[in-house]
Amino acid sequence: MIDQESLKQFDLLYKNTYLDVSKYVVCKCSKPEDVEDILQNIYLSVFKAIISKRNVTITYIIGIAKHKINDYYRFKYKEKIISLFSSKDDFEIVNEIQSDVNIELSFLDKYDTDFIWEYLKSKKVIIFKVFYLYFNLEMSMKEISKCLNLTESNVKHYLYRTIRRD
Repeated sequence: MIDQESLKQFDLLYKNTYLDVSKYVVCKCSKPEDVEDILQNIYLSVFKAIISKRNVTITYIIGIAKHKINDYYRFKYKEKIISLFSSKDDFEIVNEIQSDVNIELSFLDKYDTDFIWEYLKSKKVIIFKVFYLYFNLEMSMKEISKCLNLTESNVKHYLYRTIRRD
C-alpha cells in the first residue's frame, strides 16, 4: 500500500530534480523521440525506490537515469512499444476534445507542433537537443554549450540558423 508520506516525498523529489534529470537525459539520448519514455521509466524507478524506503538523492536519480538510458537502447524498448492510438486519425481525436475547446485552434496547434517536431527530427540530433534544452527546459545558451560540450557560438548557430530556415 502506498502511504501519503511516500507520495509527498516523490512529489518533492520530482519537483526538485526533474529539470536536472531532463537535461541529463536530453544530453545523453541518441534519439529525440525517446526522451519522454526514458524520463517516465526513471521516475517510475524513483517511485519504487521511495516505496521501498531507500534514501533517494539527486545522485541516486542520475545513477538510475544512466542505467535506464543504457537499458532502453540495449533492449530497444522503443521498437517493442505499440501505440494504442495508432488507428485513430486526426478527425477522431478532434471529436474527443471537450466542447468548450476551440476545435480549429486545437487542430492548428497540433498541426503546427507536429510539423515542427517532424522538421526537427529530420535534422541532426544535436539540433534537436539544442532546441529542447533552450525552448522546453529554458536553459541559457551558455548552459547548453556546457551541457553539450559545444562552444556558445555553435549553440547560437544551430538555434538561429534552424529558426531562420526558409
